[in-house]
Amino acid sequence: MDQKKLSTINITKVYRRLVIDHCYLCHAKSDTTLCAFCEAGFAVNQFACLLCKRPTYSELQFICGQCQAMPPPYDVCIAPLRFESLTKSLIHSIKFHQQADYIRPLIELLSRKLIEHYQHIEDWPTQLIFVPSHPKRIKERGFCQTQLMASELYKILRQKLGNRTPSFVKQSVIKKTINTQAQHTLSRKQRLENHKGVYQVEGIMDSHIALFDDVMTSGNTLETCTKQLKKAGATQVDIWVIARTPDKTG
Repeated sequence: MDQKKLSTINITKVYRRLVIDHCYLCHAKSDTTLCAFCEAGFAVNQFACLLCKRPTYSELQFICGQCQAMPPPYDVCIAPLRFESLTKSLIHSIKFHQQADYIRPLIELLSRKLIEHYQHIEDWPTQLIFVPSHPKRIKERGFCQTQLMASELYKILRQKLGNRTPSFVKQSVIKKTINTQAQHTLSRKQRLENHKGVYQVEGIMDSHIALFDDVMTSGNTLETCTKQLKKAGATQVDIWVIARTPDKTG
């Protein structure tokens, strides 16, 4: 074997052993992005409303009262995790402490759920769009976390799906034109008022869209964006989020 090629192979093996073949969170040796111990720390959204994926904590599969009264405008909702415990900690670290390295394990878990959902469905969305932050918020943080997450999701899906991967551009066709107060600080009534005239759609889009956001709280943001996308010509909008916020109890 050519010595140069052999050297490259050996360097690659050492690099993988020292840098890549480790858990992204605890850095223990692992052949996968997350070791079994760390993966077990995520709160899986196993029992949820069939339409909006609001956690129900009941083993019975049903449609929640809110969706029965007013079905959501989107067609599919994928939300593999509950926004609590480890998931909540990692997303807050990304958004408020610039720890973007935590994006990879979260997106890896989402990609697995997407492939599980669409494996028997040939009709994958053909375009991936993310819900953006307002330019002022992006300037404050130095980045748009949903853009980074959607970009990572595209890369992972590209490795797994090849040409079936939805197209992706780093500039979303959705624009946030009003810098609203953070959703988690508002009551449900305030959240409903918080979205009037906030989002606009500008640009060309496909008919079947995957709309990505990091966390789905009340669902108002994604419902508003879905309506705008369908008004602009989309015929099917599938919601892809990392986590869904459980309803407050007590």
